[in-house]
Amino acid sequence: MKKKPTKIETKALKFLTAVSSVEYSKPTLKMGSLIASVFDASLGVVYVGEKASEFHGSSVNLTRHNLDNWNIIHPGLEVLEWALKELKKLNPENRDLAKIQFNPDHVYEEDGRVLVILPNEDGSRVELILREGELVNELRKEIQLEGYDLAIIGGSQNKRHLAHSLIQYLPSSIFVLQKFNPRVKYKLLLLVDDSSATSKSVKWGALIAEKLGWPVRTLTVSKTKRFGEGYMGAAATAKKYFDDKGIEVEQFFLTGDPVRTFVEFAADNHFVIMGASTLNPVKQLLFGSKPIKTLEQTDVPILIVR
Repeated sequence: MKKKPTKIETKALKFLTAVSSVEYSKPTLKMGSLIASVFDASLGVVYVGEKASEFHGSSVNLTRHNLDNWNIIHPGLEVLEWALKELKKLNPENRDLAKIQFNPDHVYEEDGRVLVILPNEDGSRVELILREGELVNELRKEIQLEGYDLAIIGGSQNKRHLAHSLIQYLPSSIFVLQKFNPRVKYKLLLLVDDSSATSKSVKWGALIAEKLGWPVRTLTVSKTKRFGEGYMGAAATAKKYFDDKGIEVEQFFLTGDPVRTFVEFAADNHFVIMGASTLNPVKQLLFGSKPIKTLEQTDVPILIVR
């Protein structure tokens, strides 16, 4: 019998959004802010710049002497200042956030990165992080250091490399934005099978559906015409969980190649939620996994839950 999904403790969640530029990161930041508000999670913002050259040889060695010229010395700080302004626009009801000002006096070096600590009057903090180096490696370090539960990342044209790197090496759940269109009312599509990650996917899906009012579908795919007890049990448990919360759910059972079926069914109007693979990194590299292959082959937003 499948274990019933337990409630997510939203107050304890920490999300991290990666931004790259003012020009390309606005959709990512907007979705990161939305998802964080859905889960009532804290939201960090990180900018990862190229090593040495973008830091003008500084190797993250900002000093109190040159912080007065922060906007000239490091363009990443300009991006983080922009991110703070955007977060204020996206959350106009947040009075504490509105009071926070970006100030170079709040820039510190800590744990191999530059940390912008923005205090408000009640003592809580907003943190903006600036790192240098390879994107996935620096994100991994930041997630491990601060214990983030979810990394929110924009799409990339080099999808094959990105898919392998993100899913194999980041220790958190991962939301890859890809071609997210805020004008589209997405349907949530949960990929349900007998893996241990399915119950977590159902929890995340239910909370998003409750907050955003998006229709929910579950999809179970079998390579043969027979659906085993594990698949059917997982689908029944998922349906009961949604029913108990008063959330309507459509369930689909299809046969064929799992990844190809996922991709064709998702089309361009679904927000996909799926569990991370339980294969070890070597097997994922050699043979791939459902999350990796799905991320490679579709442009819809995908949340991969660990």
